[in-house]
Amino acid sequence: MSSERSIIKGVYWTTILNVVNAVYGFISVPLLIGHFGKSEYGIIGLAMSVNVYMQLMDLGFNSTNVRFFSSWLTGSQTDKVKKAFSTSLGFYGIVGLINAIVLLVVLLHSSSLFNVDSAQDSILKSLLAILMVSAIINWLTSCFEQLVKATENVAWVQKYTLLPKLVQILVLVATLTLNFSIQVYFLLTTFSLLAIIPPLIKKIRQDLPYISFRPSINISILKEILPYSLNIFSFSIFQFSFYNLRPVFLGMQGTMESVADYRILNGIIGIISMLGGTFTGVLLPSTSKVVAEHNTDAYNRMAYDGTKYISMLICFFCFAMMTVGSEVLTLYVGRDYLYLIPWFNVWLLCTLGTHNQAISSLILAGSDIRAISYSSAVASVAGLAVSWYLIPGKQIGGVVIGFVVYTMIQMLFYYLYYWRRKMNINSRRVFFYSFLPYVLSGLLCMGLTALFHSPVVSLTKLMGMDVTDRSGLFVVFLLKGLLFTSAYAGCIYMLLTPTDRSFFKTRIKKKNRPS
Repeated sequence: MSSERSIIKGVYWTTILNVVNAVYGFISVPLLIGHFGKSEYGIIGLAMSVNVYMQLMDLGFNSTNVRFFSSWLTGSQTDKVKKAFSTSLGFYGIVGLINAIVLLVVLLHSSSLFNVDSAQDSILKSLLAILMVSAIINWLTSCFEQLVKATENVAWVQKYTLLPKLVQILVLVATLTLNFSIQVYFLLTTFSLLAIIPPLIKKIRQDLPYISFRPSINISILKEILPYSLNIFSFSIFQFSFYNLRPVFLGMQGTMESVADYRILNGIIGIISMLGGTFTGVLLPSTSKVVAEHNTDAYNRMAYDGTKYISMLICFFCFAMMTVGSEVLTLYVGRDYLYLIPWFNVWLLCTLGTHNQAISSLILAGSDIRAISYSSAVASVAGLAVSWYLIPGKQIGGVVIGFVVYTMIQMLFYYLYYWRRKMNINSRRVFFYSFLPYVLSGLLCMGLTALFHSPVVSLTKLMGMDVTDRSGLFVVFLLKGLLFTSAYAGCIYMLLTPTDRSFFKTRIKKKNRPS
C-alpha cells in the first residue's frame, strides 16, 4: 500500500474513531449520572483523573517508538526493531509496576488525600484497585500498537480500536438495563480496553514474524532513542499536567459533585477543544516543508490566512454553543444544572485560544521549541496554583478561572513576544486581521439571536409543543442554532476578500470533482 493511500485511510478511520469517542462521551455522562447519582459518578471521574496523570510516565516513548520503528523498518534494520521492541516491553513493564505501586499508595491514603466520606472512599478504593491490575497489562502491551502503526497500518489500528469502544457501549447498555454496581461497571469498562490485544499480537506475528515478545533492556538502543524521547516529554509535560490535574485538584480541594460538574462541562466543551487541537497535527507536514524550503510567501499565508480560517471555525463553534448553551445543558443533564451556565460560557471563551494552531504548527516545524516549553511551564503552574487556591470557595469556578489565567499567559507570550521576536510575524496583523473580526462577528450574531429568543419560544408553542419538555426544547435549540448559523454565515461572507472567495471556490471544485 502506498504512503499516500495509508495516510488517507488513516485520516478516515481516525475521524470515525474520534466521532465515536465524542458521541460515546457525550451520551454516557448524563446516563451514568442518572444511574449512579452525581457524587458517585464524580468518584469515577476522580479515579480516572488520578490514573490519567500517570501517562506522563511514558516519557515521550509513544511518539519516539513509532518514529524509530518506522525509520528502522524502512532501512530493513530488523535487528534494531527486534531489540527496540523487547526493550520497550521491558521499559513499559517497569512503568506498569511503578504505576501500580503509586495507585496502591493513593489507595491507602485516599481518605486523607481527597474530600470523600467513608462510603465514597470505599468505592474509590475499589476503583483504584481495578486500575492497579489493568495498569500493568495496559503499559506492558502499549508498544504493540506503536509497532503496528510504524508499519504504516495506522488505519488498521484505528479500525480495531473501535472494538474496545463497542464493548464499552455494550457495558453501558448492560449497566443501565441490568443495574450493575459502580464497581462492576468500572471493571468491565476498564478491561474492555484489552479487547484489541489479541488482534495486535496476531498482526505483529503475521507482518513481523522475527519479533520476540520477551522483555529485555538493551542499553545501546535506549541511549539512541532516549534523547529524542525526553525532548518530546519536556515539551508536553506541563500542558498535560494542567489539563489533567484540574479534576484531581477538584477531588482534593472540592467535592465529588464538583468533579461531576467538571466532567459535564468537559463532555460538551471537549468536542470543541478537540476540534481546535486537531489543526496542528493536520498542518504540521505542510508547515515542515514550508520551513525547510524557506518559502516566505507560504510561511506568511500559513500564519495570517491559516489563522484566519481557523478563527472562522473556532469562533463559530464557540459562540454557537454559547447561544444555545442553556438548551444544550438542559437537554444534556437537566434544568438543575443551569447554574453552570456562567462557567460554561467562560470556559468556552477560553477555547478561542486555539485560534493560533496554524502558527503553532510553524513553531513545531522548527528545531528550537525551548521558549514555548518555558511559557507552557509558567502558564501551567500559574493556572494550577489559581485553581488550587480558588476551588474551596468557587468549586468548578476555580478551575475555570485557572483556565483563564493559563490561556491569557499563553496568548500574551505569543502576541507580545514570541511571534514578533522569534518568528518575524506581525502580531497586530494576526489579532486585527485574522482573529478579532470573527470574534466580533460571533458576539454580534449571538446578540442578534438572543433578541429572537422570545419569538422562537412563541413559534415553538404555536407548533403545539411544550418548551419545558425535551421535544419542545430541542425545537428551540434547532431554531436558535439555525438563526445564529445564518447570521454568522452572512457576516463571514461580507468579511471574505476576493482572494478568500477564490480560495474556497477552488477547494469546493476539487472536492466535487469526480475521482
